[in-house]
Amino acid sequence: MHVFRLPKEYSFEKASVKGTNFDTKDLSDKAKFAIIEVNGDHEKVREKECTFFYLVLEGKGSFEIEGKTEKCRKGDLVVIPPKSAFKYSGRMKILLITVPRWYPEQEETLK
Repeated sequence: MHVFRLPKEYSFEKASVKGTNFDTKDLSDKAKFAIIEVNGDHEKVREKECTFFYLVLEGKGSFEIEGKTEKCRKGDLVVIPPKSAFKYSGRMKILLITVPRWYPEQEETLK
């Protein structure tokens, strides 16, 4: 299978963020893909190993990366390098691509 349909049910939900993961691991374990719906604030985290690529599909918001806040809107690509502390907020639908593939153990929640 090479075409992956958007899952009908959410794979994860926390606070003001919910999303669906595309199950591409059997075809390639080099990246992970998710659609995320943001309706408020996402907690501050530090990703230890992955580069995060967020493509804003709808809406607008902002990302705080290493203490610097940048606004984003539909069509913008936000790139977060490994080991960066970040959080985001707004009302938006975003495509997340992580390289390499993301696992929960790689992420640290910050205050």
